Amino acid sequence: MNVLIGVTGSIAIYKTCELIRLFIKRGDNVRVVMTKAASKFITPLTFETLTRHKVLIESNEDWSSNLNHIDFAKWADIYIIAPATANTLNKARIGIADNLLLQTYLATKAPTLFAPSANSNMYLHPTTQESIKTLNCIEADNGLLACGDVGVGKMADPQEIFLRTLREVEKEEFWHNKKVVITAGGSIEKIDDVRFLSNFSTGKMGEALAKAFYIKGADVTLISSRQHDLPKEIKQIEVFSAEDYLKAILNEQPDYLIMSAAIADFKPEYSPGKIKKEEIGENMIIKTKKNIDVLEALKNQTFKRIGFKAERDEKNALTYAKNALKKKNLDAICLNLLTKNDFGSDENEIIFITKDKQILLKQETKENIALKLTDAIKHI
Repeated sequence: MNVLIGVTGSIAIYKTCELIRLFIKRGDNVRVVMTKAASKFITPLTFETLTRHKVLIESNEDWSSNLNHIDFAKWADIYIIAPATANTLNKARIGIADNLLLQTYLATKAPTLFAPSANSNMYLHPTTQESIKTLNCIEADNGLLACGDVGVGKMADPQEIFLRTLREVEKEEFWHNKKVVITAGGSIEKIDDVRFLSNFSTGKMGEALAKAFYIKGADVTLISSRQHDLPKEIKQIEVFSAEDYLKAILNEQPDYLIMSAAIADFKPEYSPGKIKKEEIGENMIIKTKKNIDVLEALKNQTFKRIGFKAERDEKNALTYAKNALKKKNLDAICLNLLTKNDFGSDENEIIFITKDKQILLKQETKENIALKLTDAIKHI
């Protein structure tokens, strides 16, 4: 993907370096156009070092080569203006092009994203708000601003801009207006008010799935017992017990449910307050009972249901997964062998199983596995 980044004069410019790094790491081609004001904050050399391309600025525009705003505009698959000052936003809305960055904006046919950065008063000014509503903007964050004020106006986190960009380019019509609920993490079953039983699930696969379906254009909700760093457009619901997961899923009523959370098979008898160790003695005996099976409890629901099955028994794992597929009336199940990738791994290998086929998704990052799963699930 050819990513063109426009940089205006804002202290948030330091975040643009991290944004560029994310695209470079993914293997994208990145070029930069800067305003004169931007070069007061950071030199073009910084961006040239990161991108390995000449930065387009007023002083070096060249019509004997492709170092000009027309060729840059034609080259881009997407144009991201980050940071975008209030001045730039308001000019862009009414078509003023008095610098190279804005001239490039008018010349490109590529989708353009703006990541605003401004003092709160400037950001909330009616003129700027009208521009934000009109243009394709990524909402600014709240917090301590460089001027010392506290409020809205901080440029969005580079990871959020990065994922929003991928969504802009890679979204699919199939997932438009489809509600996808993903569960992640391990259920937390209380022993008392300070102790619990759980498992080693980190929620990384669920987080990767949430990002993947977001990129593809779905309306995504992540239900998890853990906190995840995700775009603001992804709804997050914090839960603890298996019952919490079940209630949250039923409240959401999705089109697709991807159940990647690790639900405890057993739960302890709960004791309110804190059990004193002096009362327990040398050995603590925890009485447990069979926990609810969330997917089985949902087997009569009409939405698509995709389960996850983690196994260590390589010989019988496929049989166990197929049995679960049938017993719980699932549309598909993802078999994950923990002998290859244990809890917390950044990579995964999955066998995607339906009633009539199975697809091996070979070992790679969980992010790439998740993107491949969006395609596999689309066809069930």
